[in-house]
Amino acid sequence: MSAGNAAESGAADAPRARVICFPHAGGSANFYFQFARGFGELDVYGVQYPGRQDRRHEPFRDSIGELADEIADVLGDWDDLPVILLGNSMGALVAFEVAHRLEARGRAPLALFACGRVAPMLLKDQQTHLKGDDAFIEEMALLGGMAHDFLRDKEILDLFLPSMRADYRLAETYACPPEMRISAPIHVHIGRSDPKVTQDEAAQWALSTSGEFTFEVHEGGHFFFTDNGDRLTAAIAKSAESAREART
Repeated sequence: MSAGNAAESGAADAPRARVICFPHAGGSANFYFQFARGFGELDVYGVQYPGRQDRRHEPFRDSIGELADEIADVLGDWDDLPVILLGNSMGALVAFEVAHRLEARGRAPLALFACGRVAPMLLKDQQTHLKGDDAFIEEMALLGGMAHDFLRDKEILDLFLPSMRADYRLAETYACPPEMRISAPIHVHIGRSDPKVTQDEAAQWALSTSGEFTFEVHEGGHFFFTDNGDRLTAAIAKSAESAREART
């Protein structure tokens, strides 16, 4: 996948649907590798954003809209299976924008699963991407998801900080028109102790769809599903099965 090089995380022999996973800020496709092993009859792909790992020599994109345009161009040609979009944190915004573009092309996803992110139309005065390295790293530590040894290793940080900062800029400068919505169902999942997302803020995703909306709170923080993802996996599988039954 050119704008979001899809790294296959899990493949089924006779898949019912394809799950496209959009990473958080600074994240890469293989973040979802272990999580994807929980699926049986679904093909799971992780989106690889430009500027990291096998795409490290490509320039970062200037906006979430630009990134979504390129990913939708690729997914629009994948018409062999229905797709479910799963986005975590910044990835939820990218997935939402991709869903909107796919619907405009008559390729609506089965559902959008948004994790660890306030509703798209909520603007927060966040300037994390403009902070110095020390303050920026403190923000990473607050969210969790990365080992403290990782955050203390300057050589590793020098490799990862540019992509993290670039992604934070995309997320923090993103602006969604309040009337923008999709018709696909939106299912929101957050961690109870997420330091960045309140339940009220996450629940406002309901305004971003004209279809079904569900909201679940899990034990854990911003990356709750890395240790506590069984309910999320089951919800995604159920969504695929419900859509299959509706078509037969």
